[in-house]
Amino acid sequence: MRKVVCSTAALALLLQLALATVAMAAGIPGTWSLEASREGGRANFTLRADDPGSRSHNVSSHDIDPAELGLRAALSAAAESKVAFTIVRDAGSFACSGVAGGGRAAGTFVFTPSEAFLAAMRERGYPELSAHQALQAASLDLTLAFVDGLIAAGYRGLPFEKLIAFRALGIDGDYARAMQGAFRGKTISAEDLIPLRALGVNERFVGEMRDAGLDVPGPKDAVRLRALNVDLAYVRELAAVGYAHLSFEAVMQLRALGIDAAYIKRVQAHGFPHPTIEELVRLKALNVVRLKALDVVGLKALNALRREPPGLAS
Repeated sequence: MRKVVCSTAALALLLQLALATVAMAAGIPGTWSLEASREGGRANFTLRADDPGSRSHNVSSHDIDPAELGLRAALSAAAESKVAFTIVRDAGSFACSGVAGGGRAAGTFVFTPSEAFLAAMRERGYPELSAHQALQAASLDLTLAFVDGLIAAGYRGLPFEKLIAFRALGIDGDYARAMQGAFRGKTISAEDLIPLRALGVNERFVGEMRDAGLDVPGPKDAVRLRALNVDLAYVRELAAVGYAHLSFEAVMQLRALGIDAAYIKRVQAHGFPHPTIEELVRLKALNVVRLKALDVVGLKALNALRREPPGLAS
């Protein structure tokens, strides 16, 4: 009985592989569209294909020069005309056909995975990529050079889905090394790189913060800064009203409560040239300064804070 079970399982596996091979040879159908942009003569190019096996959709969209597809003249023509072109990527090729005119174009494609790409990816630790995963890679122009760049930067063995996310966000080996350089002595994980890139943290941002006197200890701290929109202008404004070289947590506290240079100036204008961070935070938390000038209640509150023994104010 056991031999029968094994044979059945083996037969099922062979059938699955055979079907996959047939599907790959036949190619994956999908649709494409192109719409002219008002800026710089570029156009938005979208590819879409359904994956019946997972009931998911693969959709990619990016700006492109229509000339790269040979569609500039056809796209700008008043009357529609038939068009055909091929997009060749590392992971495979898209054979496209359709119509174009009046600033728009659309049609269908057949995607054929590259066996050379799939073999090369197997050598890099991705042995079971499907035709639809190859399509994902091709849609985003995920190249072998891109994968090799990440491996060289120390990110070998990333899940394929993370490779796709990295490509979509533009996290390549150069960016990974730049973040490693910005936070020397810190481990920069793949999970760290995604929010860093998504929020626009780069080596220049970290350097500017440090040059302005604000230490940025690690990658998660840089993400917190960007999430609260702490930038060089904000740090310099604080320094201009007497609050230079603040600790990281002090800046975060001020920003979280919306305490800016204008607020501090209103407090200073009423005879308090340099209130402490604690005083500023507590005044703001109590919503003492509501108008353009500090009101009488605010003056009394600030004086009360300064008369209270340390640690007893609330």
